[in-house]
Amino acid sequence: MIDIHTHILPGVDDGLQDIGEALLMAEDAAAQGVSVMVATPHLRWGERQELSASQFRKAVADLNAMMQAKGVPIEILPGCEIPLTADLLERLQRDEWMSLGDSGRAVLVEPPWEEWPPFGKAVLQSLLDAGWSVVLAHPERYRFFQHRLGLLEELVQMGVHLQVTTASLIPGKASPAAARCAYELMERRLVSVVASDCHGVTHRRCDLGEAAALLRRTYGAYIARMLTDGVPRALLRGERVEPAQIWKNAPTDESRWKRFLRAVLRRETDDG
Repeated sequence: MIDIHTHILPGVDDGLQDIGEALLMAEDAAAQGVSVMVATPHLRWGERQELSASQFRKAVADLNAMMQAKGVPIEILPGCEIPLTADLLERLQRDEWMSLGDSGRAVLVEPPWEEWPPFGKAVLQSLLDAGWSVVLAHPERYRFFQHRLGLLEELVQMGVHLQVTTASLIPGKASPAAARCAYELMERRLVSVVASDCHGVTHRRCDLGEAAALLRRTYGAYIARMLTDGVPRALLRGERVEPAQIWKNAPTDESRWKRFLRAVLRRETDDG
C-alpha cells in the first residue's frame, strides 16, 4: 500500500518531533503492508519559518538513509500539504512547493479550515488546465463541506480527487459529522484515495492497514486496492486517473449482509 498523506518528517510541523518517532511510525506502517509513505508536512506552521522545497528534499533523503540503516522496508518520498491560496499555481511553477513524490504532476491541496474561499474552484481549475492532478485533503472533516456535498460533487466532476482519512472510516476514531460525511462520499462513489494523515505513533497513528481491511469487507477487494494502492501509485507516476473510472468495477448488486454491515459500521462510527 501507498500512504500519500503523512506527517512522518520530524520537527517541521504538528507531526512527529524526533527521528526516533519517525522510525517507530515507519515500522508500524511497514507491519501493516505499507511500502511507500509520502512525507506531506504543512508548509506553514505556527511561528516556524516556511521551509523551502530543497530543505524538504534533504530532510527526506536523510530520513530514507536512516530507514535503510535500520532495515525498515519503507520508502519515504518528498511532498507537502499545499495550502489553497490564490497564487498556488505560480508557486508550484517557481518550484517553491512540491508535487506528491516530487516527480509527477499530482498535488495534495488543503483548503483553509474556516470557509471555502471564493477563488477555490477557479484555482483548482487552473491547476487542472495546466496539467496537474489535484488531490483534495480530507474534505470530510470540514464543516462547510459536510453541509455542501454538492460542491464536492462539482469538484469531482471537474477532475479533482478526494482523499478521505482512515480515521473517518474506522468506527470510534472520528467525530460523528466527519464519519457521516466520509461514508456519504463513499456511497456516492466520490472518493479516490484513502490515506492516514498520520501525526504520531499512538495518537493519529498510521492505520492504513486497518482501514484497508474494513474497505475489503464493505466495498470489496478491488475498491480497497484502488483506494490504498492503485490510485496513489498512478498519481505518483504522473498518470492521469479519471475519478469516474475508479469505482467502475464496484459491485452494484450487493448482498443483503454487505448492505447491513455497512449500515452497522456507519452507525457505530456516528456514535463516536
